[in-house]
Amino acid sequence: MAYFKSTAVHLVDRVAGYLELLAAHGLECERAESSNPGKTIYEDGEQVVVVPW
Repeated sequence: MAYFKSTAVHLVDRVAGYLELLAAHGLECERAESSNPGKTIYEDGEQVVVVPW
């Protein structure tokens, strides 16, 4: 799973629009927030990719 860091406001602000676009095409997605989503396998200044616990 990939998460944007809360400090990446310019990316987080776009999520709602992406979810609407996906829903319009019948694809189910949801926004998730977590302070401890899993084991980090990649991280940069804007995102974290994890393997869920």
